[in-house]
Amino acid sequence: MKSIPNCIPYISGNESKYLKECIDTGWISPVGPFVDNFEKIFARYHNVNSAAAVSSGTSAIHLGLISLGVEKNDMVLCPTINFIGSVNPIKYIGADPIFIGIEPESLNIDVNSLYDFFKYEVTYKSKTLFYNKNGRRIKCLIVVHLYGNPADMDPIIEISKKYNLPVLEDAAESLGAKYNNKLVGTIGDIGCYSFNGNKVITTGGGGMVISRDSKKVLTCKHLSTQAKCDNFEFIHDNIGYNYRLSNLCAAVGLAQMESLDDYIQKKREHAFYYQKQFSQKNNIKILFPGSNCYGTFWMTLARIKKSYNQKNTIDKLKNLSKQGIGVRPIWYPIHKMHFYQTYDYYGNDLYNSIYESTFCLPSSVGLTQDEIKKSSEAIIDIFGD
Repeated sequence: MKSIPNCIPYISGNESKYLKECIDTGWISPVGPFVDNFEKIFARYHNVNSAAAVSSGTSAIHLGLISLGVEKNDMVLCPTINFIGSVNPIKYIGADPIFIGIEPESLNIDVNSLYDFFKYEVTYKSKTLFYNKNGRRIKCLIVVHLYGNPADMDPIIEISKKYNLPVLEDAAESLGAKYNNKLVGTIGDIGCYSFNGNKVITTGGGGMVISRDSKKVLTCKHLSTQAKCDNFEFIHDNIGYNYRLSNLCAAVGLAQMESLDDYIQKKREHAFYYQKQFSQKNNIKILFPGSNCYGTFWMTLARIKKSYNQKNTIDKLKNLSKQGIGVRPIWYPIHKMHFYQTYDYYGNDLYNSIYESTFCLPSSVGLTQDEIKKSSEAIIDIFGD
């Protein structure tokens, strides 16, 4: 059987045309008209004034944290099931994470765990939040919209305002998703995105930072170009980073943005077609966002129900992968990784059962119904009734 990949880029528009224009004009470095246009189109899509195109989603989060005032020895709250690129930038700065539990349906940060954390573990004085355990400042809350599923933002924003705590939205996996008709990434203080090869749209590798506060975006953009303040003498006013997106990558991104709505629609259709394939099976279900959310299904997620044997799920997924079915586990709980095991975790104990029962289905934009059928049949066969 022909291999069905997990999630690969879909190239369908002006990518080649725009890349040729870059090469013909010599604009191939981290500056040029496509970078500027990509930022403008992305900002316009999100109804914000400005955006900063950078080299990856990880660099977007790093810069976003800096723009929110996170400093060495600060504490940052973040969910435990998450891509590690959302957490490592905390350590780049010299701050430390506090991992928060997740809720089982969206896999996003658990609001009840947040409520309990703020009720029992913090002190708020002089408009600053302190962690009772070590007396250190808690400076930011990272909310991840995982796999195209929006987090429950209203109570999160309510509690963050109560404690004067900035919110960074990691929308790397959820471009175009909506919560109460608001695009994710526009609800908190900073929104960060990824354009890796397997994301909803791709630039080959890249990211974006947006905010309704244009000064924060300018800070990110300035730091992404090594904090250079004089282009002739190469004078720098801060320690910056080589994080700017290239014109070549931005050309691909601009072409992909032209097809974004179509790509999202295709991904949503795939999720509903998967649901149809599994509708007669009592042991497997497709995860959908809440009724107040518009999911983009970067990855369509399936779950083996509790009443069935969830043991050896990872081994079964490996067997499916060997057969050419591009399934993969969800993100591993980060606070269980050996180099983060000494950091604090606060929340429920659902992360193990969620990890062992939930997995990603083949989810490429270009997936066909025949490939969905074949994938579903193979999954049903290996997990059985």
